[in-house]
Amino acid sequence: MKKIFGVSSLALFLSLAACNQGSDKEAQLAELKQQQTELQEQIAQLEAELKAAGKGGPAEKKTVPVTVLQVQQDTFRHYLEVQGRVDFDQNVLVSAKVPGVLTGIRVKRGDKVTKGQTMATIDAQVLEQNIAEVRTRLELANVAYERQKNLWDQQIGTEMQFLTAKNNKEALERSLATLQQQRDQYNVKAPVSGVVDNVIPNAGEAVAPGVGIIRVVNTSGTKIVAEVSEAYLSKINKGDEALVRFPDLNQEITATVDVVSSFINPGSRTFTIELRPKNVNVALRPNLVAVVRIQDYRKEDAIVIPVNLVQRDEKSQYVYVAQKQGERYVATRKEVETGVNYQGQVEVLKGLTAQDYIITAGYQSVNEGQPVVFSQERIAQQ
Repeated sequence: MKKIFGVSSLALFLSLAACNQGSDKEAQLAELKQQQTELQEQIAQLEAELKAAGKGGPAEKKTVPVTVLQVQQDTFRHYLEVQGRVDFDQNVLVSAKVPGVLTGIRVKRGDKVTKGQTMATIDAQVLEQNIAEVRTRLELANVAYERQKNLWDQQIGTEMQFLTAKNNKEALERSLATLQQQRDQYNVKAPVSGVVDNVIPNAGEAVAPGVGIIRVVNTSGTKIVAEVSEAYLSKINKGDEALVRFPDLNQEITATVDVVSSFINPGSRTFTIELRPKNVNVALRPNLVAVVRIQDYRKEDAIVIPVNLVQRDEKSQYVYVAQKQGERYVATRKEVETGVNYQGQVEVLKGLTAQDYIITAGYQSVNEGQPVVFSQERIAQQ
Protein backbone atom coordinates (compact mmCIF):
# COMPACT_ATOMS: atom_id res chain seq x y z
CA MET A 1 0.00 0.00 0.00
CA LYS A 2 2.83 2.30 0.82
CA LYS A 3 4.51 1.45 -2.48
CA ILE A 4 1.42 2.39 -4.46
CA PHE A 5 1.18 5.72 -2.68
CA GLY A 6 4.86 6.48 -3.41
CA VAL A 7 4.47 5.85 -7.13
CA SER A 8 1.40 8.06 -7.30
CA SER A 9 3.22 10.87 -5.57
CA LEU A 10 6.14 10.63 -7.97
CA ALA A 11 3.85 10.83 -11.00
CA LEU A 12 2.06 13.86 -9.64
CA PHE A 13 5.39 15.63 -9.06
CA LEU A 14 6.56 15.01 -12.62
CA SER A 15 3.30 16.31 -14.08
CA LEU A 16 3.55 19.54 -12.08
CA ALA A 17 7.16 20.00 -13.23
CA ALA A 18 6.18 19.57 -16.90
CA CYS A 19 3.38 22.11 -16.61
CA ASN A 20 5.75 24.64 -15.07
CA GLN A 21 8.27 24.08 -17.90
CA GLY A 22 5.56 24.62 -20.62
CA SER A 23 4.45 27.83 -18.95
CA ASP A 24 8.05 29.14 -19.02
CA LYS A 25 8.34 28.63 -22.86
CA GLU A 26 5.11 30.45 -23.51
CA ALA A 27 6.30 33.32 -21.35
CA GLN A 28 9.63 33.44 -23.20
CA LEU A 29 7.85 33.50 -26.61
CA ALA A 30 5.58 36.31 -25.51
CA GLU A 31 8.54 38.28 -24.23
CA LEU A 32 10.49 37.86 -27.51
CA LYS A 33 7.51 38.99 -29.59
CA GLN A 34 7.23 42.05 -27.44
CA GLN A 35 10.91 42.81 -28.01
CA GLN A 36 10.49 42.29 -31.79
CA THR A 37 7.62 44.76 -31.89
CA GLU A 38 9.64 47.33 -30.00
CA LEU A 39 12.66 46.85 -32.33
CA GLN A 40 10.51 47.26 -35.46
CA GLU A 41 9.05 50.45 -34.10
CA GLN A 42 12.53 51.77 -33.33
CA ILE A 43 13.78 50.84 -36.86
CA ALA A 44 10.82 52.55 -38.48
CA GLN A 45 11.33 55.65 -36.40
CA LEU A 46 15.04 55.84 -37.27
CA GLU A 47 14.37 55.33 -41.00
CA ALA A 48 11.81 58.13 -40.94
CA GLU A 49 14.22 60.47 -39.19
CA LEU A 50 17.05 59.63 -41.65
CA LYS A 51 14.75 60.09 -44.63
CA ALA A 52 13.62 63.46 -43.33
CA ALA A 53 17.26 64.44 -42.98
CA GLY A 54 18.02 63.32 -46.59
CA LYS A 55 20.08 60.38 -45.51
CA GLY A 56 19.75 56.65 -45.56
CA GLY A 57 17.30 55.20 -48.16
CA PRO A 58 17.97 52.19 -50.35
CA ALA A 59 21.50 51.09 -51.12
CA GLU A 60 23.14 52.77 -54.11
CA LYS A 61 22.98 50.66 -57.29
CA LYS A 62 26.21 49.71 -59.02
CA THR A 63 27.21 51.87 -62.00
CA VAL A 64 27.56 49.86 -65.23
CA PRO A 65 29.80 50.94 -68.17
CA VAL A 66 27.91 50.90 -71.49
CA THR A 67 28.28 51.97 -75.09
CA VAL A 68 25.57 54.18 -76.55
CA LEU A 69 24.38 55.19 -80.01
CA GLN A 70 22.69 58.52 -80.59
CA VAL A 71 19.54 57.84 -82.60
CA GLN A 72 19.04 59.94 -85.71
CA GLN A 73 16.48 60.10 -88.50
CA ASP A 74 17.45 58.92 -91.95
CA THR A 75 15.99 57.35 -95.08
CA PHE A 76 15.19 53.66 -94.63
CA ARG A 77 15.11 51.41 -97.68
CA HIS A 78 14.04 47.80 -98.01
CA TYR A 79 15.07 45.69 -100.98
CA LEU A 80 13.69 42.51 -102.54
CA GLU A 81 16.59 40.26 -103.51
CA VAL A 82 16.38 37.85 -106.47
CA GLN A 83 18.87 36.18 -108.79
CA GLY A 84 19.01 37.17 -112.45
CA ARG A 85 21.24 36.98 -115.48
CA VAL A 86 22.74 39.31 -118.05
CA ASP A 87 21.17 39.42 -121.51
CA PHE A 88 21.17 41.70 -124.54
CA ASP A 89 18.45 42.96 -126.86
CA GLN A 90 20.44 41.79 -129.86
CA ASN A 91 21.65 38.40 -128.75
CA VAL A 92 20.99 36.21 -131.78
CA LEU A 93 21.76 32.56 -132.40
CA VAL A 94 21.87 32.53 -136.21
CA SER A 95 20.68 29.43 -138.09
CA ALA A 96 20.79 28.45 -141.76
CA LYS A 97 17.77 29.21 -143.96
CA VAL A 98 18.17 26.06 -146.03
CA PRO A 99 19.52 22.58 -145.25
CA GLY A 100 22.91 21.61 -146.56
CA VAL A 101 26.59 21.08 -145.85
CA LEU A 102 28.83 23.93 -144.72
CA THR A 103 31.51 24.65 -147.29
CA GLY A 104 33.20 27.41 -145.34
CA ILE A 105 33.09 29.48 -142.13
CA ARG A 106 34.41 33.01 -142.55
CA VAL A 107 34.36 34.21 -138.93
CA LYS A 108 35.70 33.06 -135.60
CA ARG A 109 34.81 33.81 -132.00
CA GLY A 110 35.54 37.42 -131.06
CA ASP A 111 35.29 38.81 -134.61
CA LYS A 112 33.27 41.97 -135.16
CA VAL A 113 30.63 41.70 -137.87
CA THR A 114 28.23 44.13 -139.51
CA LYS A 115 24.62 43.53 -140.38
CA GLY A 116 24.34 41.55 -143.63
CA GLN A 117 27.93 40.27 -143.56
CA THR A 118 28.35 36.67 -144.78
CA MET A 119 29.63 34.49 -141.93
CA ALA A 120 29.35 31.01 -143.50
CA THR A 121 28.44 29.37 -146.81
CA ILE A 122 26.45 26.23 -147.62
CA ASP A 123 27.01 23.94 -150.60
CA ALA A 124 24.82 25.26 -153.48
CA GLN A 125 26.46 23.51 -156.47
CA VAL A 126 23.19 22.23 -157.98
CA LEU A 127 21.56 25.63 -157.70
CA GLU A 128 24.58 27.34 -159.27
CA GLN A 129 24.32 24.99 -162.24
CA ASN A 130 20.67 25.97 -162.67
CA ILE A 131 21.67 29.63 -162.55
CA ALA A 132 24.32 29.05 -165.24
CA GLU A 133 21.77 27.30 -167.43
CA VAL A 134 19.25 30.11 -167.10
CA ARG A 135 21.90 32.71 -167.86
CA THR A 136 22.78 30.88 -171.09
CA ARG A 137 19.13 30.77 -172.11
CA LEU A 138 18.72 34.42 -171.18
CA GLU A 139 21.63 35.42 -173.42
CA LEU A 140 19.93 33.75 -176.36
CA ALA A 141 16.58 35.29 -175.43
CA ASN A 142 18.18 38.76 -175.33
CA VAL A 143 19.62 38.28 -178.83
CA ALA A 144 16.28 37.06 -180.19
CA TYR A 145 14.47 39.96 -178.53
CA GLU A 146 16.86 42.59 -179.94
CA ARG A 147 16.56 41.23 -183.43
CA GLN A 148 12.80 40.93 -183.26
CA LYS A 149 12.59 44.46 -181.89
CA ASN A 150 14.68 45.85 -184.74
CA LEU A 151 12.40 44.09 -187.27
CA TRP A 152 9.29 45.34 -185.52
CA ASP A 153 10.64 48.89 -185.53
CA GLN A 154 11.00 48.54 -189.32
CA GLN A 155 7.44 47.21 -189.55
CA ILE A 156 8.79 43.80 -190.55
CA GLY A 157 7.26 40.66 -189.01
CA THR A 158 4.25 40.27 -186.86
CA GLU A 159 3.49 41.79 -183.48
CA MET A 160 3.06 38.31 -182.01
CA GLN A 161 6.64 37.41 -182.87
CA PHE A 162 7.87 40.56 -181.11
CA LEU A 163 5.74 39.97 -178.00
CA THR A 164 6.80 36.32 -177.80
CA ALA A 165 10.50 37.26 -177.89
CA LYS A 166 9.95 39.95 -175.22
CA ASN A 167 8.00 37.58 -172.98
CA ASN A 168 10.71 34.90 -173.20
CA LYS A 169 13.38 37.39 -172.23
CA GLU A 170 11.44 38.81 -169.27
CA ALA A 171 10.45 35.35 -168.02
CA LEU A 172 14.06 34.22 -167.99
CA GLU A 173 15.10 37.41 -166.20
CA ARG A 174 12.55 36.71 -163.47
CA SER A 175 13.68 33.11 -163.21
CA LEU A 176 17.30 34.21 -162.87
CA ALA A 177 16.38 36.72 -160.15
CA THR A 178 14.48 34.02 -158.23
CA LEU A 179 17.39 31.59 -158.49
CA GLN A 180 19.80 34.28 -157.32
CA GLN A 181 17.61 34.95 -154.28
CA GLN A 182 17.56 31.26 -153.54
CA ARG A 183 21.32 31.15 -153.93
CA ASP A 184 21.67 33.99 -151.44
CA GLN A 185 19.95 31.86 -148.82
CA TYR A 186 22.92 29.51 -148.93
CA ASN A 187 24.96 32.31 -147.32
CA VAL A 188 24.58 32.57 -143.54
CA LYS A 189 24.58 36.32 -142.84
CA ALA A 190 24.73 38.39 -139.66
CA PRO A 191 21.23 39.73 -138.82
CA VAL A 192 22.69 42.43 -136.55
CA SER A 193 25.99 44.18 -136.06
CA GLY A 194 27.99 42.93 -133.10
CA VAL A 195 30.59 40.43 -131.96
CA VAL A 196 30.70 36.73 -132.79
CA ASP A 197 30.28 35.03 -129.43
CA ASN A 198 30.28 31.40 -130.53
CA VAL A 199 30.71 29.29 -133.66
CA ILE A 200 29.23 25.83 -133.11
CA PRO A 201 29.82 23.65 -136.25
CA ASN A 202 32.86 23.14 -138.45
CA ALA A 203 33.14 23.24 -142.21
CA GLY A 204 31.84 20.02 -143.76
CA GLU A 205 29.10 19.50 -141.18
CA ALA A 206 25.44 19.41 -142.15
CA VAL A 207 23.15 22.21 -140.97
CA ALA A 208 19.39 22.68 -141.00
CA PRO A 209 16.91 25.55 -140.56
CA GLY A 210 16.06 26.29 -136.93
CA VAL A 211 19.31 24.92 -135.54
CA GLY A 212 21.61 27.74 -134.37
CA ILE A 213 25.19 27.64 -135.59
CA ILE A 214 26.68 31.12 -134.88
CA ARG A 215 25.85 33.48 -132.01
CA VAL A 216 26.14 37.23 -132.58
CA VAL A 217 25.86 39.64 -129.64
CA ASN A 218 25.49 43.40 -129.72
CA THR A 219 26.44 44.64 -126.23
CA SER A 220 24.84 48.06 -126.70
CA GLY A 221 21.44 46.82 -125.51
CA THR A 222 22.39 45.42 -122.09
CA LYS A 223 19.63 44.23 -119.77
CA ILE A 224 19.27 42.07 -116.68
CA VAL A 225 16.51 39.45 -116.68
CA ALA A 226 15.16 37.92 -113.46
CA GLU A 227 12.32 35.67 -112.37
CA VAL A 228 10.33 36.93 -109.37
CA SER A 229 7.78 35.10 -107.23
CA GLU A 230 4.18 36.03 -107.93
CA ALA A 231 3.86 37.06 -104.27
CA TYR A 232 5.70 40.29 -105.16
CA LEU A 233 3.65 41.13 -108.26
CA SER A 234 1.99 44.11 -106.58
CA LYS A 235 5.26 45.42 -105.10
CA ILE A 236 7.34 45.76 -108.27
CA ASN A 237 6.55 48.43 -110.84
CA LYS A 238 8.19 49.88 -113.90
CA GLY A 239 10.64 52.59 -112.90
CA ASP A 240 11.59 51.09 -109.53
CA GLU A 241 15.21 51.59 -108.53
CA ALA A 242 17.48 48.57 -108.11
CA LEU A 243 21.04 47.58 -107.32
CA VAL A 244 22.64 44.83 -109.39
CA ARG A 245 25.71 42.99 -108.16
CA PHE A 246 27.84 40.61 -110.20
CA PRO A 247 29.48 38.22 -107.70
CA ASP A 248 31.95 36.84 -110.24
CA LEU A 249 33.18 40.34 -111.11
CA ASN A 250 32.84 41.79 -107.61
CA GLN A 251 31.12 44.82 -109.15
CA GLU A 252 27.81 46.58 -108.48
CA ILE A 253 25.79 48.91 -110.70
CA THR A 254 22.48 50.75 -110.45
CA ALA A 255 19.54 49.87 -112.67
CA THR A 256 15.87 50.65 -113.28
CA VAL A 257 13.00 48.21 -113.78
CA ASP A 258 12.05 48.56 -117.45
CA VAL A 259 9.64 45.68 -118.07
CA VAL A 260 7.29 43.83 -115.70
CA SER A 261 5.71 40.82 -117.37
CA SER A 262 1.98 40.22 -116.93
CA PHE A 263 2.36 36.50 -117.59
CA ILE A 264 2.90 34.16 -114.62
CA ASN A 265 4.73 30.93 -115.35
CA PRO A 266 2.34 28.15 -114.22
CA GLY A 267 5.23 25.82 -113.41
CA SER A 268 7.46 28.07 -111.29
CA ARG A 269 4.75 30.61 -110.26
CA THR A 270 7.07 33.46 -111.23
CA PHE A 271 6.95 36.43 -113.58
CA THR A 272 9.77 37.98 -115.60
CA ILE A 273 11.23 41.43 -115.11
CA GLU A 274 13.84 43.28 -117.16
CA LEU A 275 16.13 45.97 -115.77
CA ARG A 276 18.17 48.54 -117.67
CA PRO A 277 21.58 49.48 -116.20
CA LYS A 278 22.22 53.18 -115.72
CA ASN A 279 25.99 53.08 -115.91
CA VAL A 280 27.75 50.03 -117.30
CA ASN A 281 31.44 50.34 -116.55
CA VAL A 282 32.19 46.62 -116.50
CA ALA A 283 32.52 44.09 -119.29
CA LEU A 284 29.36 41.98 -119.17
CA ARG A 285 28.75 38.64 -120.83
CA PRO A 286 25.51 36.86 -121.78
CA ASN A 287 24.06 34.77 -118.91
CA LEU A 288 26.45 36.25 -116.33
CA VAL A 289 24.93 35.71 -112.86
CA ALA A 290 23.52 38.88 -111.29
CA VAL A 291 22.09 39.43 -107.81
CA VAL A 292 19.26 41.95 -108.16
CA ARG A 293 18.05 44.05 -105.21
CA ILE A 294 14.85 45.94 -106.02
CA GLN A 295 13.74 48.71 -103.69
CA ASP A 296 10.19 47.82 -102.62
CA TYR A 297 9.94 50.09 -99.55
CA ARG A 298 11.25 53.54 -98.73
CA LYS A 299 10.57 55.92 -95.85
CA GLU A 300 12.06 59.33 -95.28
CA ASP A 301 13.06 60.54 -91.80
CA ALA A 302 12.78 57.08 -90.28
CA ILE A 303 14.38 56.00 -87.01
CA VAL A 304 16.53 52.96 -87.71
CA ILE A 305 18.49 50.93 -85.16
CA PRO A 306 20.34 47.58 -85.21
CA VAL A 307 17.78 44.79 -84.93
CA ASN A 308 19.81 42.91 -82.32
CA LEU A 309 19.24 45.74 -79.80
CA VAL A 310 15.51 45.04 -79.66
CA GLN A 311 14.64 42.74 -76.74
CA ARG A 312 11.38 40.88 -76.28
CA ASP A 313 9.34 39.53 -73.43
CA GLU A 314 5.87 37.99 -73.23
CA LYS A 315 4.12 41.33 -73.66
CA SER A 316 6.20 43.71 -75.77
CA GLN A 317 9.43 44.71 -77.46
CA TYR A 318 11.76 47.12 -75.75
CA VAL A 319 15.21 48.70 -75.75
CA TYR A 320 17.30 50.34 -73.06
CA VAL A 321 18.27 53.97 -73.45
CA ALA A 322 20.56 56.13 -71.32
CA GLN A 323 18.44 58.93 -69.86
CA LYS A 324 19.92 61.82 -67.95
CA GLN A 325 18.71 62.28 -64.38
CA GLY A 326 20.40 65.10 -62.56
CA GLU A 327 24.15 64.82 -63.00
CA ARG A 328 24.17 61.19 -64.19
CA TYR A 329 22.68 58.84 -66.75
CA VAL A 330 20.48 55.90 -65.84
CA ALA A 331 19.21 52.98 -67.91
CA THR A 332 15.57 53.39 -68.87
CA ARG A 333 13.46 50.74 -70.56
CA LYS A 334 11.43 51.97 -73.53
CA GLU A 335 8.82 49.86 -75.26
CA VAL A 336 9.01 50.16 -79.05
CA GLU A 337 6.97 49.18 -82.10
CA THR A 338 9.04 48.02 -85.06
CA GLY A 339 8.37 47.81 -88.79
CA VAL A 340 10.32 46.10 -91.55
CA ASN A 341 13.96 45.16 -91.19
CA TYR A 342 16.74 44.72 -93.72
CA GLN A 343 20.37 43.65 -93.40
CA GLY A 344 20.46 43.88 -89.62
CA GLN A 345 18.63 47.24 -89.40
CA VAL A 346 15.03 47.65 -88.26
CA GLU A 347 12.65 50.59 -88.58
CA VAL A 348 11.25 51.87 -85.26
CA LEU A 349 7.69 53.15 -85.68
CA LYS A 350 6.98 54.14 -82.06
CA GLY A 351 8.84 54.46 -78.79
CA LEU A 352 12.03 56.31 -79.73
CA THR A 353 12.77 59.86 -80.73
CA ALA A 354 15.71 61.44 -82.45
CA GLN A 355 18.62 62.24 -80.13
CA ASP A 356 17.81 59.34 -77.72
CA TYR A 357 20.92 57.51 -76.53
CA ILE A 358 20.26 53.84 -77.08
CA ILE A 359 22.51 51.39 -75.20
CA THR A 360 24.29 49.18 -77.74
CA ALA A 361 26.82 47.34 -75.54
CA GLY A 362 26.16 46.34 -71.97
CA TYR A 363 22.38 46.44 -72.25
CA GLN A 364 22.21 42.81 -71.10
CA SER A 365 23.68 43.82 -67.72
CA VAL A 366 21.44 46.77 -66.85
CA ASN A 367 18.07 47.06 -65.18
CA GLU A 368 15.51 49.84 -64.98
CA GLY A 369 17.04 52.82 -63.15
CA GLN A 370 20.58 51.37 -63.23
CA PRO A 371 23.25 54.12 -63.25
CA VAL A 372 25.42 53.91 -66.36
CA VAL A 373 28.61 55.52 -67.54
CA PHE A 374 29.61 55.82 -71.20
CA SER A 375 32.68 53.82 -72.13
CA GLN A 376 32.24 54.96 -75.72
CA GLU A 377 29.86 57.41 -77.37
CA ARG A 378 29.29 57.53 -81.10
CA ILE A 379 26.77 59.23 -83.30
CA ALA A 380 24.67 57.04 -85.60
CA GLN A 381 25.83 57.13 -89.18
CA GLN A 382 23.08 55.31 -91.01
